[in-house]
Amino acid sequence: MANNTGNTTKKAPTKADLEAQIAELQAQLLAAQQQIAQQIPVATAPTVTVSAPNTDVSVVYCSDSLGFAKISNMELHFNRYGEEFVMSRTQFDELVGKYRKWFDRGVLAVSYRNVDVAAAKGLKTDKEMFLDAKKLESIGVMSAGQLEMLWNSLENHTQKESVVSYYKRKFIEGANGFVNREKVDLLNRLTDGGFRREQDEISGRYKIDKTVM
Repeated sequence: MANNTGNTTKKAPTKADLEAQIAELQAQLLAAQQQIAQQIPVATAPTVTVSAPNTDVSVVYCSDSLGFAKISNMELHFNRYGEEFVMSRTQFDELVGKYRKWFDRGVLAVSYRNVDVAAAKGLKTDKEMFLDAKKLESIGVMSAGQLEMLWNSLENHTQKESVVSYYKRKFIEGANGFVNREKVDLLNRLTDGGFRREQDEISGRYKIDKTVM
């Protein structure tokens, strides 16, 4: 009896079949790409706030010495490091025009909140200054070694003058950490004899008259 289980021959795919398969695969790939893209957060570019011409500008006093400046309709009395003064953009432009050297020497700085104004004028902001009010206030708890490191990190003569002025004032007040022989000897060396009176005060050879300081 003859075996009637003959093999069936598969029909070769036509060109149309292949094109349909390719189109289906491309559609699946596109759908997958769109799904992945939806899951990835889109990074937004950082925004920079630009001050309008009539925006007020804040200026920070970066010296511990007394100072005074005068511009149109405004007098600035500087008493302590870190004081901030708000003025119109017109007054600020006048201040920079009259006292540009103060900004260049680090006596004055633009507030970090007006960084665009500072950049336009080629000036530093207070945050770009190494010395600030907090560092001055921390001198009392510093060791002599830390104080010397601070001194060596100061950027300009104005900052050194501020440290000297602040220390002398606190010494006269008898503030904790300032009537310190090691620190006074260090500052006397760093200032080429600028703290001899304080040395004598500690040694009992001299009494500083607080009424004339």
